[in-house]
Amino acid sequence: MKACIWVFLSSLFLLSLPTTAKLPDETFSQLRAQVSKAGGKSPLTGIDKIDQIINEHNHQLAKAQKIRLLYIKSWYQINADRLEAAIETLAQTRLMARDIDEPGILYSYYSISASAFANVELYDLALENNLKAYQEAPLLNRPQFISQTENNIGHVYLKLGLLDEAEHYFQRFYDFAVQMDMLSQQATGLNNLGEVAYLRGKLDKALQFHEQSLAIRKANGYDYHLSWSLYNLGRVYASKKNFKLAEQYLKDAIVSWRNNNALSKTVQPLLELASIYLSQNRIDEANTALDQTIMLATKHNHLIPQQKAFRLQSKLNTQTGNLKQALQALEQYNAVTEKFAKKQASIGLAYMVSQTELQTKEIELKEVEQEHRIAVATSNAQRRQGWIILASAIAIIIMSSGFIYRLNKRKSQLQTLIVRLENTQEKLIESEKMRAMTTLVSGMAHQLNTPLGLVITADSTLKSLIEQLAEQFSKQTLTEKRLLQFINQANELATLSQKNSEKAADMVQRFKMMSAKLQISELSDFPLLTFLSENTHILITSEHKNVAFNLKGHNVNITNYAPVLLKVIAQLIENSIKHGFTDTKEPQIDIEVEQDDSNQVIIHYKDNGTGIPIDKRKQVFDPFYTTRLGEGSLGLGLNVIYNSVVHIMNGQVECIEDSQGAHFVIRIPKGIDNNVDLQPYPIEAHC
Repeated sequence: MKACIWVFLSSLFLLSLPTTAKLPDETFSQLRAQVSKAGGKSPLTGIDKIDQIINEHNHQLAKAQKIRLLYIKSWYQINADRLEAAIETLAQTRLMARDIDEPGILYSYYSISASAFANVELYDLALENNLKAYQEAPLLNRPQFISQTENNIGHVYLKLGLLDEAEHYFQRFYDFAVQMDMLSQQATGLNNLGEVAYLRGKLDKALQFHEQSLAIRKANGYDYHLSWSLYNLGRVYASKKNFKLAEQYLKDAIVSWRNNNALSKTVQPLLELASIYLSQNRIDEANTALDQTIMLATKHNHLIPQQKAFRLQSKLNTQTGNLKQALQALEQYNAVTEKFAKKQASIGLAYMVSQTELQTKEIELKEVEQEHRIAVATSNAQRRQGWIILASAIAIIIMSSGFIYRLNKRKSQLQTLIVRLENTQEKLIESEKMRAMTTLVSGMAHQLNTPLGLVITADSTLKSLIEQLAEQFSKQTLTEKRLLQFINQANELATLSQKNSEKAADMVQRFKMMSAKLQISELSDFPLLTFLSENTHILITSEHKNVAFNLKGHNVNITNYAPVLLKVIAQLIENSIKHGFTDTKEPQIDIEVEQDDSNQVIIHYKDNGTGIPIDKRKQVFDPFYTTRLGEGSLGLGLNVIYNSVVHIMNGQVECIEDSQGAHFVIRIPKGIDNNVDLQPYPIEAHC
């Protein structure tokens, strides 16, 4: 499903970009209103209006303002089925954005590109660009951007048939909408989860989701989005063979879309109605629905509905014995299929060409910049040389020659050194990637090897026992004692297989935690020492009642994620008790809070356990590193601590030398800035 254009445009205008232009913001806002009004008539009218504004105000527009207009233009081009032109426009904005130092400036580029590729079912490219947008979204410092992009990624996974991945992102989108009390997004999330359930064949669950979505949209007057709920309910009832209700919902969806001036959307419920009529042998009604579908799809150049309609028309004519017309419909289907394939190839080629041209232009710009710097340096050198020539022509010739020779030699050496450094950097990066991948794969394989090996052994042994039992049964030598013995052995083997299967499944679920984003709560202001005093003692006593605990330091007020900090401290306490105090008679934990002059807070966490060897301190934050392998420990605790401190709390964590035991130092900022007023916009907010 496509995003509502007005939602996209209203969100895009809120995107924060620098506006150091001669054109005042108030004037630019008036021009944006003209674009919205023109785009409301048709995408082509909106494109013409943007071109007119750029031509008339080109020298007055700031680069950021021009980028905004071009982003909107590319979106109108997508909706006008001018995808090659949209890709060219996006490439132009990408090149302009390289000079703007603004976090998240490329978010719109990747999101709109993903929408263009999804329109022609190039889902691999759509997923690639959505994932890049997902990387850009956190830079905008507003969780709504992240949530909307997760929804877009979920829809691509849905189209690719990866239902587990799609459901994961849809559930995150819905949970965020509930948390933020965003009713429209809640309805969209329920609708998306209903589509996953429908594709899985869980029709009752799908029906429940779509009815909840419909109720929210009716109660809040979301008339345009209401059409999707009606359409999806019609599909579900059709699958449940309740054709009367299915027909009613589909007709209501058609009426709703017509009332909202979205005639092109009615091709989908018309196709569903045609299928229902055909299954009920209502030939005339099926023909009428198909003719309407083909007319609308042809008018709006929607090739996919044309394909489905011609294919269904061929089936209908075959069923009624009109073989000539069936063959004609099949030929039309093949023609549309070929046209669609050519369109996909054309879009893919246009994208590759635009990327190549973009890279070429970026290289050319860098060369021009380099030439400019060389020209400036040469000019300065010439001016200096002019003053020296006045004093001694001969001396300047000798000195200049020597200087130029040494300069060129030094430049050559530096260029050689830069090339060597770049090559070394690339090798180090690749080596680090390979080491991380090797560690991850070997750790997972080692953990899963034992339970899966036991499952295989149990299954093979059980199979052998069954073969022996079958042989004795066929030879009529099976005794009651042997049968009872087989039953006992089979129960033991089945129990062994079940326990280890559950153990392996539990490991897989825990592995998934490594790739999932940690749930970030709202920022809060709190006194650090008071917070630790109120919570840490409870954590220690819940794990081990005999551990002595000391807390001291400055009661610094900080702005950060309190639940995340509590998880970090809880994990450190758990590690101390499980790994450090195994041979400690009087276990003790000390926490000290300091503050330095660089606006940071330092938390020292110490225990008097066995400590960590110096050669192991760099490995403790790696996934799967543990001193108790095979005893139920996966070695993920300190890796979670590292990700929490570094990637969520914007801090640092390290393990330092201490003769008394383990000593961790956590540095976090006193405050995290989260006040930039940005609003997300759904580039592909599926309704």
